[in-house]
Amino acid sequence: MKIAIIGAGVAGLASARRCLENGFECVVFERTKRVGGTWVYDERIGLDEFGLPIHTSMYKCLMTNLPKELMNYPNFPYKGLDNVSFLTPFQVQEYIEQFTKHFKLIQHIRFCSLVTSVERLTNIWQVIVEDLMTKTARIEYFDAVMVCNGHNAVPRIPDDKPGMNEFVGVDISVDVAKVANQVYFSHNNPKLLDKEFPDNIAHKPAIEYFTEKTVCFIDKTSVALDAIIYCTGFKIALPFLKPSCGINLINDELITSLHKNIVNMNNPSMGFIGFINMNFVFPIFDLQARYYIEFLRNNYSANENWMTAVNTHVVGHYLLEYCKSLALEEIKIEPIPMIIFRTYWGCQKLREENFGSYRSAVFRIIDSNKYFIEFDKNNAKNKFKHTV
Repeated sequence: MKIAIIGAGVAGLASARRCLENGFECVVFERTKRVGGTWVYDERIGLDEFGLPIHTSMYKCLMTNLPKELMNYPNFPYKGLDNVSFLTPFQVQEYIEQFTKHFKLIQHIRFCSLVTSVERLTNIWQVIVEDLMTKTARIEYFDAVMVCNGHNAVPRIPDDKPGMNEFVGVDISVDVAKVANQVYFSHNNPKLLDKEFPDNIAHKPAIEYFTEKTVCFIDKTSVALDAIIYCTGFKIALPFLKPSCGINLINDELITSLHKNIVNMNNPSMGFIGFINMNFVFPIFDLQARYYIEFLRNNYSANENWMTAVNTHVVGHYLLEYCKSLALEEIKIEPIPMIIFRTYWGCQKLREENFGSYRSAVFRIIDSNKYFIEFDKNNAKNKFKHTV
């Protein structure tokens, strides 16, 4: 079986690894010159050398909000980082590159390759790819397609606030607070009001409208600002999927119809990996890839009576149930160890109780039943206050 994989980020690389392990031929199409997807940091703005929009979800001072113990592919741990758990994007990117090299994936990746069209023909998939270096198009045919281009590339910018296009004066409240005199944090989450923030961050309600130099909030207060940063998420973008694929994208946020957020129920030889929210990415995407490849190996079809369409990509509190359902269904795959979920819940509790300082903690997974957290609350709090 020959499989097209669209995207060489975390999901695409997990898919390539599992395809090759199962004896499938695969080609990974990557638009940029590097693996890593959303983890690639790029200071450039505007258009790249190929005339395509530049966007990175990373910023230089970012630290992960999950420990590395929850951010690794199965059986491939981080090296040389025993005494740190929360990482910079550069450390995660280095890990991804090491993974790519270790599993010899690079020879299966075509960089600077933009997928412009995916169509379902009678019994095969037609994929049109533009070589961005030579500006030439190539048509190829595949037995299956794994869509792994992610959902963190096209920013969702609110367009319903009067005057927003008039503001001429940028959103990462705690980090910005280190260099700004005053930060106004506009949100609708009352739980954040009880969290520990630097003194120069003021909580504000939703924005009502903009003027040239001012933001006015729904509580009728207003402030003069130098910059605005949007933390309003991203849109799902699948411009290369043609109608014959049998996929609908609703409001740029819901792909239908998918079984388990993976299988295209109208054309089951197309799968989607990495389109769920609120999870620990690396193990989950690997689980999805293993599930879908097993689906292909067993020649299942969309006519199976155990298949149902999902109505959301947010798994959140149902993450354990979702993962268990993948491993307990008719398709049998090895589940994610329970210790990973316990560590995840432990991290959530630590973050809830120590919002401003939890990233100084070090997580250690001892065995399949035990983990512990090294965390000096007082020193961590003092460190947090000092850096701010």
